[in-house]
Amino acid sequence: MRRHDVEAGSDPVAWIRSNPGRIHSIHCKDWSPDPNIAYKTLFGEGKADWKGIFQAAESVGGVEYYLIEQEGSRYPELETARRCLAGFHSTHG
Repeated sequence: MRRHDVEAGSDPVAWIRSNPGRIHSIHCKDWSPDPNIAYKTLFGEGKADWKGIFQAAESVGGVEYYLIEQEGSRYPELETARRCLAGFHSTHG
């Protein structure tokens, strides 16, 4: 599952469910269709269905860990990291 999949309109939740037990890690990076911020969208602010992704990954996917990536932002680095972590907590619980 990649941000390009979300960008192309693929359904990562369905993909995870169709590959039970095979999702050991998820590289989490959000994306927005707005071309001005597309890949600089903070985690949890974009188009990905993170709640659905996390639920599928943890119930059937077999996920062991998540890696949150962020390239660029409208905030300084530490503020970006803080906001991405807050986004993770708000979508994951």
